Amino acid sequence: MESENSMMGPEAAASAGASAGLAIAFQPIAEIAGSRIHAYEAQVQRNGAPAAQDFDQLSAEQRCDVDRRCAVAAIRWAATAGFANSGGRLAIPLSAPAIVDPAEHIQPALITARQYNIVPERLVFMLHHYQAITSSQLADVMHVFNKLGPAVAFHGIGPNESGLAACGKFAPHLVMIEPELVSAVASSWSRRIAIEDLVRRMQSLGLRIAAAGVDSEAAYERLRSFGVPLVQGSYVGAPATGMLPQPAARNAA
Repeated sequence: MESENSMMGPEAAASAGASAGLAIAFQPIAEIAGSRIHAYEAQVQRNGAPAAQDFDQLSAEQRCDVDRRCAVAAIRWAATAGFANSGGRLAIPLSAPAIVDPAEHIQPALITARQYNIVPERLVFMLHHYQAITSSQLADVMHVFNKLGPAVAFHGIGPNESGLAACGKFAPHLVMIEPELVSAVASSWSRRIAIEDLVRRMQSLGLRIAAAGVDSEAAYERLRSFGVPLVQGSYVGAPATGMLPQPAARNAA
């Protein structure tokens, strides 16, 4: 990924960045009760496909630079798309192991947000790979980010639910259950039992849960029956490049 392009707004990217095929898309995270928007997750795409796997191949130093630039780009693109009047938050992915100095890491994003009159409290930094850093490092990230205004979310529970203890200890703004766990909740009896048990334990810890990968009415209704408050996926709303799509209206229970 050419990091210069990630710093551009949508107009510049449409011209100078076209050869790289890079763009920022936004996917709604919606309240399951009433289908109201909770947040828009910013997703970097290359030629219409997620670029996240490309980023996982980068060194920690490279990932630090890319994450910071993409956060700035996400805010610029969201502002241009009308984020100020969207009523939701902006969820920006970050790789936790790439954060060396938490305040310095998000400073460019906060400066950009101020330029567009976006208050820090409307930003949610979604930490990926948070299980890979120490408890003291995670505590420092949480303390600094919250002090500066943005909320912190954790993406994924991890293999063998390795992140559940950290979720309970640090109480992030929300915890996103990964699509790999959610995908078969409506078709697999064993997966349904496992997800229901996981949701109950997360609820007992007082966690706000979001389920990603909700791609059917059956999955949506199953998660609603479990008491999951937030959902994301093709059934709710697909990612849209340079736009803030409204979540699809679903019947409330």
